[in-house]
Amino acid sequence: MKPKTIIIAVVLAFIAIVLFNNKEEASFWLFGEIRTSKLIILGIFFVIGVIVGGILFRRKSKHPKEYGITNTIQPSDEDNEYLGNNDGMTDEDREYIRRD
Repeated sequence: MKPKTIIIAVVLAFIAIVLFNNKEEASFWLFGEIRTSKLIILGIFFVIGVIVGGILFRRKSKHPKEYGITNTIQPSDEDNEYLGNNDGMTDEDREYIRRD
């Protein structure tokens, strides 16, 4: 088994032990007095915490889903003076520089 799986299993077992050892009735105020089991109260707040934690700590997408050409600027005459035939570059090198 992977260590992550073992840790998750131990944490879930710990949570189950805590929840089932707190079955007695408790008074809870939520805009009025509510008398219910501690098991339900702890379980609900655990689920709320997992949802909030998942929302706050979710991973963001690092790369865009679609790629496109964003540089549509054509080379100017100023750029072409450096791309003359007497500069010792091959035609392939000039084409590569033009694409930038």
